[in-house]
Amino acid sequence: MRSLPFAPLAILVLAAACASAAPPPSAVHAAADNARPTAAPALVAHFDASVGELPEGLALTSDAAFVGFAPTSRVVRVDAATGAVTPFGQLPTPIAGKGFMTGLASAKTGEIYAGLASFVPEVQAGIYRIAKSGGAATLFAKDAALPFPNALAFDTDGSLFATDSGTGSVFRIDPAGHAERWASGPALTGDKEACGAAGPGFAIGANGLIVEPDAVYVVNMDHATLLKIPRTPANGAGEPVVLAGPDCSALGGADGLTRAPDGSFVVAVNRQNKIVRVSANGGVSTLVSGPPLDFPATVAYRSDTLFATNFALKNASAGKPALPGLLRILD
Repeated sequence: MRSLPFAPLAILVLAAACASAAPPPSAVHAAADNARPTAAPALVAHFDASVGELPEGLALTSDAAFVGFAPTSRVVRVDAATGAVTPFGQLPTPIAGKGFMTGLASAKTGEIYAGLASFVPEVQAGIYRIAKSGGAATLFAKDAALPFPNALAFDTDGSLFATDSGTGSVFRIDPAGHAERWASGPALTGDKEACGAAGPGFAIGANGLIVEPDAVYVVNMDHATLLKIPRTPANGAGEPVVLAGPDCSALGGADGLTRAPDGSFVVAVNRQNKIVRVSANGGVSTLVSGPPLDFPATVAYRSDTLFATNFALKNASAGKPALPGLLRILD
């Protein structure tokens, strides 16, 4: 089989998505903490792995889903009603094998923000902004300790929070683009030997992110944990509290993170080809697993409907049949 144009990128993209175990058998499960069944995932939009259309980031608005392709830094708009895909924005193109685009977030004013990881000076790492009309992105924020921005989420005051998976940090970025490291430490730092060294051979820590008035929630990919970071009265970061894990079988490869309408947490566990629910008491149950999931990366809700990106990294990088796309799951 012919090699793919983005194949050299796979080594570094694995930092964001750490492939290892074979996918589990196809299954759809009812969450153990919730008696209701979950509908099988439906493919809203399908992308072309052969041209680098591997969707990692996802941002939902009232009528659309914005999806970012990691290898090419291209952002597209997917119509929520029809599934029609149209071009929307472009970040600086990463150098193959030395960078990739990560998470997306939508501002109330309509702009789309995107993280760009870059490990060479030729392409600036940081957070980029795309105007609500679309087009070329402009650099919004950068920091020396932000070479691997990953998940993005807005606070109610317009501040943008971002995880950095390489430095094990959470950043807070004000509306003017000034970035400050808001939280860091061992709980957010990766460990390449964790979970039996199932990752790419170097440490990947803080990843998926939720920002709420009283706390910020983060998953640590290497340590297979879900963390709560309390917010102090002065808007500082308290000591992280482990809500779930460490549990390699349940959360090893934890990537995207979101809140379900019932208040539980939902996590995309990419290298295990599953999406799980974490209850208030830290119990983990499988929401969906197996095909058509293909390395799920980012999860987000619109009402009671869950959307997820199929990053499809492991299969695409190996030249195997892949199913990159946007999925809809009725929860």
